[in-house]
Amino acid sequence: MRHRPIGFTLPRVATEDVELAGVLIPAGTLVFANGAAANRDPAAFDDPDRFDITRENTVGTLSFGNGAHYCLGSHLARLELTQALTVMAQRMPNLRRTGAAPWPSMIGVTGPSAVPVAFGLDDRQTGR
Repeated sequence: MRHRPIGFTLPRVATEDVELAGVLIPAGTLVFANGAAANRDPAAFDDPDRFDITRENTVGTLSFGNGAHYCLGSHLARLELTQALTVMAQRMPNLRRTGAAPWPSMIGVTGPSAVPVAFGLDDRQTGR
C-alpha cells in the first residue's frame, strides 16, 4: 500500500492562509497533495523505492489519509488483503508472477490492469 497505492492524490481545501515552501496558499484553495510521492519520501523511509513487504516503518504511510481524514475502512481493507493473501498462499502452492502488472493510469482509484500468475509445480520440478 505504501509502494503502489491505489490513490495518488489527497484533495484538501486550505482552511486558512498558509505558506508552504515560500508559496502562499490562500484559505479556500483546493490543494491536491501527492500521497504517492510522500509514501516514497527518503526523509521518512529508508530506501523508499525498494518494495519490502516486511518493512516495519509504516507510520508515515499516507495510503489511507491521515488525522481527521483517516479512512474509516482502513482496518477492513488490511484484513481483506491479509485474508486474500493467506488463502492464496494456502490454496495455490508455488504462487509466482509470470509477467508484468501494468498500472495504466494514475487518475482516480487505480490498480494493475492484469496480474499474471502461475501456481503449482514449475518446469524445474516437473523435469520439463
